[in-house]
This record gives sequence, structure tokens and C-alpha cells, in this order.
Amino acid sequence: MKTTAPIFDNNLLKRQNLLFLVAAVVLHLFALHGFKPDSAPAKARMQENSIAVQFRDAPDEAETRVAGVSAKPGPLAAPPASTVKKTVSAAPLKQIEPEAAPKAAPPSEPMEQTPLQPEKAETEMKAEDTSSPASNDSVSSDGAQTYPVHLPPAGTIKMRIVRTEPNRHPVYGDSAINWSYNNRNYKLSIEASLDLLLTSVNLYQINSEGGITGSGLAPSISTEKRRSRSETATHFDHENKLVNFSSSNKTAEMQEGTQDKASIIMQLAGIARAEPGKFQAGREIRLQVAEERDLALFSFVVVGLEEIDTKIGKIMAWHLVRPPRPGSYNSKLEVWLAPDQYWYPVQIQNTESNGAVTTQTVTSIFSVPGN
Repeated sequence: MKTTAPIFDNNLLKRQNLLFLVAAVVLHLFALHGFKPDSAPAKARMQENSIAVQFRDAPDEAETRVAGVSAKPGPLAAPPASTVKKTVSAAPLKQIEPEAAPKAAPPSEPMEQTPLQPEKAETEMKAEDTSSPASNDSVSSDGAQTYPVHLPPAGTIKMRIVRTEPNRHPVYGDSAINWSYNNRNYKLSIEASLDLLLTSVNLYQINSEGGITGSGLAPSISTEKRRSRSETATHFDHENKLVNFSSSNKTAEMQEGTQDKASIIMQLAGIARAEPGKFQAGREIRLQVAEERDLALFSFVVVGLEEIDTKIGKIMAWHLVRPPRPGSYNSKLEVWLAPDQYWYPVQIQNTESNGAVTTQTVTSIFSVPGN
């Protein structure tokens, strides 16, 4: 029997070789990448985690800025040691080495007080924490403070009034502050009138009188009469620490150093005159004041030393602002005190909630030295 060799299909052989080759390549790729599955998603997760850490660790820029000027920084951010702790100015005050505050002139020699010159104001001021009272100031339960007081001499300050209201022409008038006192008692009156065609009409008159204590003025009675309104009276009972209001039949408990709407002006002047070195931008002065119907806490903030253009020339004066209290319709009160004029008020401005602005600027000063 004849034996024949097996017949191989060349095409089948080629296909088998191709399959073996493909399988070898697949096995090789699996060997290289089989231990790093889902590498792209893992990398993405790592990036997300990295970004999340950056947002958690990076301090909030807005909080950092606020903490740099805040009087009471939060626990997450504290201001640097060179930053002034509290100020209402647009930029923080420059830290200055503390120095002793200048001594107030004795009552018997008011003329010897050296005025605070504008060019020396910044160098003579001390950078201090105005969020807390000075060591020689005391604080009452409602936040009011008592301060050393050196009253300015008796005198008369006359002013020109300009009143503007929205959509109306300005109205002009005159006012006068009459101030007198002795070792025990004082009297103070503020009168204002508006000009008409051939005459003038009384706008208001506020009278205040009382005693003088270690805390300055201590009003006993204050009366107020405004045009087209009945006169109101406020009585101060210092023995029982009570204030009575005729317009509300209310009795309120008062603190040491409480003032009325007229005496507050001269009390501010006395505080500034007693410790002129403490007057600096950002300082806050808190006093309890009896208004027509109740007691209120007046917080005055020192804005800075400014030049006032008046009928008696240009005067450098410290600008104080009592801003409206949050959520209330109280008016804003601004006062300018002049160091070279016994710290008398040389300008007073009142902004009402309806937009009306009344500005009183000094036209003459008559003082009686010797107090």
C-alpha cells in the first residue's frame, strides 16, 4: 500500500500563526498594565483631594483684611503686632511708641494750655486699644463711661446756620451757645432762629443747668422748646440716680456722668481739654444722654483733625461723629472741637432721617478766661 504525506492547508496555518501572535501581544499588554487598573480615575480623585485641601487650608482673604483692623479679632485670624487694634479710618493708624499723655492745664490757668498743632497731631497721638477704656476711665453697666474733665472757660459762641432739605432751597439762620459756671454750678443755653423776609423765627431753645462734680457736668434740669411744639422738661435726681421726663411720664435709671442734649457739647469739650493727647482717629467716647423721652447711649467716634473754613478764619478742629444706631431712625450728630479755641465747638452738624442737614459754623467767640 502506497503511503502519502499529510496535506496541510497553507492558509489555515497562516491564520493560526496570526492568532498566536495576537494572543501574545494581548498577554504582553496585560502584563504591563494589569496592576494599574482605573489609573485615570484614581489620578482625578487625587487631584480633587488636592484641590479640596487647598481650599480648606487657605485663609479667607476678606477675613484676613477685617482681622487686620478689628478691635476684637476672631480666633482664626489675629492682626500682626504692628497693626492698630481699632480705627474707623480708611487705613489703619501707624503704631507709635507710647508716651505719657500731656497734663491738663490747671483750672486757674486755662490760657497756658498749648494748642495741638496740626503738623504735630500724628506724632503726639498714642496708638492704643480704643475698644477698651483707659485706665483712668470707668464704665457703667450700659457701656457709658466717665472721664477726667477740664471745662473750657465761660463764654459765648455765635454761629451761622445753613439748613438744606431735599428738593428745597437752603434756609439760613443764626444760633448762639451761652456758657457760664462757677466752682459748683453751671448754666448753658443754646438758641437757634431762622431768617425770614423781614424778621426771624425761633427754631428751638435748649436750657441746661446743674452742678459740677469730678465727672464733669451733672445736669439737674433741662428744658427744650421747639417751634410749634410745647416745652418739655427733663429732671435729674442724682441722689436716687433717676431721670424723669415730662413728655413721657417715664422714670429711668441714670449712670454717673449722664448728660442732656445741651450739656453733652461742653462735656465733650471738657473731656478733650483734660487729656488732649488721647484724642486720635478711632477713639470712641461713650456717654449716657437724656433725650426728650428716654435715656440713650451716645457713642462719639473721633474721625480726625480737619480744617474748618469760618468767618473768623481757618480753624483746625477735631471731628467727632455720632452715627445713627443700627436699625433706628436717629439722626447723625457731628461736632468739631478746636484745640486752639479752648476746645470750644466751632461747627455742629445734624443730619436727620429725612435727609435734612443743619450745619452751624462759628462766626464769633467771646470767652471769659479765668475759669
